[in-house]
Amino acid sequence: MPFNSTSQEHSEGFIRLALAAPFLQYLTDREIDPQPALDQVGLKAELLSDPSVYVHSELVYGLLNAFSDLSGDRYLGLNVGETFDLQGWPPFAQALQSSRTLFEFFTRFVGLVPQESNSVRHSLVIEADKATYRIERQQEPTVPPIQVTGFGAAIYVRLLQTVVGGSWDSSRVRWESRYINGLPIDYKGIEVGLGTDPGMQISFPVEWLFLHHGTQDSTMPITSPRQDEEVTVVAALRSVLREKLDETELGPEAVAGLLGIQPERFLKALQQQGTTLPREIKRLRVDVAKEHLKEDKMTITEIGLMLGYSDKSHFTRFFEARPE
Repeated sequence: MPFNSTSQEHSEGFIRLALAAPFLQYLTDREIDPQPALDQVGLKAELLSDPSVYVHSELVYGLLNAFSDLSGDRYLGLNVGETFDLQGWPPFAQALQSSRTLFEFFTRFVGLVPQESNSVRHSLVIEADKATYRIERQQEPTVPPIQVTGFGAAIYVRLLQTVVGGSWDSSRVRWESRYINGLPIDYKGIEVGLGTDPGMQISFPVEWLFLHHGTQDSTMPITSPRQDEEVTVVAALRSVLREKLDETELGPEAVAGLLGIQPERFLKALQQQGTTLPREIKRLRVDVAKEHLKEDKMTITEIGLMLGYSDKSHFTRFFEARPE
């Protein structure tokens, strides 16, 4: 009996860049300069603190692997996951506070995590003797998600341990992934096995699903799930192009490079969304222009220059021909 988070139709592979922010903070706290790794993938540190910025998941995989190499920490993802603030993570906090059992927790959680990424598909599979929480990658990665897998192991072991409470027994838990080199083989006393696909999963006794967890605290504020824009290629390109609309070269290769995806995959994702790059750039320019015109803090000429139009007449013609 599976409970799924997304349909197979949405598999473009984009992810919220801010999910890499805990790694950046972890390095900074240890006085390790992250800049060489950021330069390696062409990112600025400040982008990792902006929850509205989306990039292709493989750009994040590469960045986190580069952070690991830079720090000399083979298990960087695992270490970051062990210090990650679960209570401050909206999908976890919301699912925990609106459930009484592990079953209720997971059925809520599986519907909340897609707000962070469309690169993976979450599901809870219930069998006679065990339950399995799966995180399936929607595309075969060309960049190995080693540190992401280590981070996931730490997060989901902690998550399960937190909700199960006193009934926790590590010997009855199994973690599987193709990328198990991101964690020690004896991690936390659980069984670690080599998986056959690029995702990851954690299995545990089915009876745990019906335990009443003891972590509810009526003094904790209830965190509402974020009502952000759906994670799509359109949202991703809008997030990276907003401050670059005055640049002359905004073709497929340049934009795909900003997102960390191959141009052909980028164009295919746009096609799946029923749109084109020129159309979305024009729509973004219209939306940004409307925002600034409403604020009335910039002249029309200034707005036009910010959007890449050399004079007022060019900008006026563009705005009159704006898409619906």
